[in-house]
Amino acid sequence: MKISVVIPAYNAAASIADAIQSCMQQTMQPHEIIVVDDASTDNTCDVVAQYKDVTLLKQTANQGPSAARNRGIKEATGDVIAFLDSDDT
Repeated sequence: MKISVVIPAYNAAASIADAIQSCMQQTMQPHEIIVVDDASTDNTCDVVAQYKDVTLLKQTANQGPSAARNRGIKEATGDVIAFLDSDDT
């Protein structure tokens, strides 16, 4: 079973690295981690870009977490989609 983790993020530079690390440290490794940046005005994209195995999708306008999750769903290739907020670990 392939698990796709979708993380919507808006101005999450202070917490996104911990969220990504928590995904990578799970017993069952995700097939993919997709972060959807919802037009952040901080350096969220720079933090996410440091992770070569994480897919970063950028929204050009802030549309809210539901739109970001929906975009992540469209791009996901796993059998199961798991959602994680950008400040969760």
